[in-house]
Amino acid sequence: MKAVFNYAAFQIGWFVLVLTQSPWSLVWALAFAAIHARILATPREWQRVGVIMAFGILVDLGWHLSPWVQFNGAGWPIPLWLVGLWIMFPLTLNHSLAWLDRRPLLQIVFGGIGGGGSYIAGAQFGAAEMAGPAYILIPLTWALWLPLFYLWYATEWPLRRRLAE
Repeated sequence: MKAVFNYAAFQIGWFVLVLTQSPWSLVWALAFAAIHARILATPREWQRVGVIMAFGILVDLGWHLSPWVQFNGAGWPIPLWLVGLWIMFPLTLNHSLAWLDRRPLLQIVFGGIGGGGSYIAGAQFGAAEMAGPAYILIPLTWALWLPLFYLWYATEWPLRRRLAE
């Protein structure tokens, strides 16, 4: 039941953030994270998802600065609604998307279709403008990133162990 809540709240949040493109929609993302912290999260999870959140924000900043993608909405250097998506998305990896764990081929396929497709859908809803190779590069990079997110999530690296202590 918790995974269903995680999935539904993320999907509602995706639509709220993408369709409104409002800085106020960030409230949904913060509420999602707060509820997640209360009913789903473990302390170690926050260490792992925090890195993915930061990575995603930096990558989308790179896309935003490229000539191929322009995200619409208020905020600097990227719109706040996009920050909200990166607050929420990593919180699905170990919950509603846990079925992808240890299934790298499904991660590649779902990353390309689900991750890349969400950018294309967002552009169709007016949250971004995409051009040229972005329609191919974004799904391809998501096909790589999603498996890397799961690898990061699962791997116990000495530096992360030291930070956790």
